[in-house]
Amino acid sequence: MHYSLSFCLLLQNVNETEENKDDSERRKRKNSALSLEELYKKQHEEKEKEIMEREAVLRVKKEEREQAEARRKAMREKMLKKTRKGQPVMKYRIEHLLETIQGSTKNAAGSKS
Repeated sequence: MHYSLSFCLLLQNVNETEENKDDSERRKRKNSALSLEELYKKQHEEKEKEIMEREAVLRVKKEEREQAEARRKAMREKMLKKTRKGQPVMKYRIEHLLETIQGSTKNAAGSKS
């Protein structure tokens, strides 16, 4: 069985195109798998970033709360100080009143401007 040269070339050409199709399908599958993996990694990184941002916000709020609590505790200790005879120490109370008045005048002056 001898086939003509053109028929042999035709068969060879058909076989090559089939192999190319298989290769292209494999590449597409690999590319789709790679793109899915990249998509997963991207989403995972975004979630981690959101979690880190939330934790940072919570950490800042907690620090502010602790500072405010420490400030109040210090103020309470000053206000509750007593003299030897049991009378309240007026120095700290007057300072607190002065700070309050100065703060309110600054706020009032700032709102008028």
